[in-house]
Amino acid sequence: MNITFHGAAGNVTGSKHLVEHADARILLDCGFFQGRRSEARERNSEFPFDPQSVHAAVLSHAHLDHCGLLPMLVKQGFRGSIYSTPPTRDIARNMMNDAAVIQEYDYLYLKKKRVRGHEQLAKPLYTREDIPRVMRRMKTHEYVRNGGKWLDIWPGARIKFYDAGHILGSAVTVLEMGKGRNLRRIAYTGDLGRRHSPLLHDPQYIKEKIDVLISESTYGGRTHRDMEAANEKIIRIVNRIVETKGKLVIPAFSLGRTQEIVYVLHHLTDSGRIPRIPIFVDSPLAGRLTTIFKKYRSDYDLQSKLDFPRPGDVPLAFRNLTYTKSRDESIALNSRKGPLAIISASGMAEGGRVLHHLKQTLRSKDNTVLFTGYQAVNTLGRRILEGQSPVYIYGRRYHVRAEIEKVNELSAHADAHELTEYIGHIKGLKKVFLVHGEEQQAGEVKALLATKLPNVDVHIPHQDERVEIL
Repeated sequence: MNITFHGAAGNVTGSKHLVEHADARILLDCGFFQGRRSEARERNSEFPFDPQSVHAAVLSHAHLDHCGLLPMLVKQGFRGSIYSTPPTRDIARNMMNDAAVIQEYDYLYLKKKRVRGHEQLAKPLYTREDIPRVMRRMKTHEYVRNGGKWLDIWPGARIKFYDAGHILGSAVTVLEMGKGRNLRRIAYTGDLGRRHSPLLHDPQYIKEKIDVLISESTYGGRTHRDMEAANEKIIRIVNRIVETKGKLVIPAFSLGRTQEIVYVLHHLTDSGRIPRIPIFVDSPLAGRLTTIFKKYRSDYDLQSKLDFPRPGDVPLAFRNLTYTKSRDESIALNSRKGPLAIISASGMAEGGRVLHHLKQTLRSKDNTVLFTGYQAVNTLGRRILEGQSPVYIYGRRYHVRAEIEKVNELSAHADAHELTEYIGHIKGLKKVFLVHGEEQQAGEVKALLATKLPNVDVHIPHQDERVEIL
């Protein structure tokens, strides 16, 4: 058996892991690389393997750094099936379509503005016309919790899905390949969620014995504080913008993070802990995804029923919340007076409508920008969070005078304790590969596992490293 780590190796973006065994070639995830535009363009344009040689693809969840290059995979010759949970399939269609729209819009915007050097980098990798070809290849399979059993995806290869608790539809994949003495089982966490999230179920433990685990390591040795710490910080931030009559801009991925922030703001508002200020979700995609969340209400955690017990309560909708739809509605927010809050994509401030809101809000000390998730190296979000000023948006310079805040407690990724505790429950484990983490963070998880599981070999692969499993 061979595993080649074609993405999210030494970083947190562009997940692509190719597993080869018993004449089967299975691709785990196929995500966008996000970072410097020139580097991202190069990595996202061509694959370091032949897409035609891949027999099947398995999608852990529908964040773009895990699914965003599926249209390129199909465009470049992949003819197999793509397997996911039902919610992931529904969400991925919207995510990929929106990614195409953003690429098309950014390209036209930069072309219109004649921003030198950026136009070619923004040329769309794929368009909306490419998405239906991907969707025709997608097949769904249920969680073990919902009755899902082994599913054959290629001769000599079959899968099971366990709930990863990261976002709606996210799965820990168990991939079984070969037969008899040649049989191997690999588990792939994708992105593993936190325990006790109010919206989603806790990550589900794997029942089978596993030979090899490919695990995320995003937050390294860090420990998230509990949700009450996040609530207190959000209360302070909202009260500040009420006092300054400013704007609160929250860059957030349309999928997962936006719904969790809406949930928290709804609960804090209804309980009287924050004033009932106007809140806008400025993302048509987030509105569409929220409709999918409502469709899969049965996949919510029990806590949501305790937080919103009244008949007719909808966790992701309340009277001072508005989901914008048109571009005109988005533009109108620029001239609207505060206090108000705007939740807008993307979460790392690398594209989408949030860039236009940051252009308007960064320059005033009355405003606040709140980051609620991991900011990858070389993203605009990371530069702002690290205190860089000025920063460049669409090739133009903006000084940062707004208050910059972060709340890691809302992270949808397991922390050090949650991750190592989950790995410790896996039976028969011989080898762990740590991906989806920067070098320092992965190293911290490796050190923790060396103490907790001294008989397990832990390795941090580098980009495009090919490892043989005996």
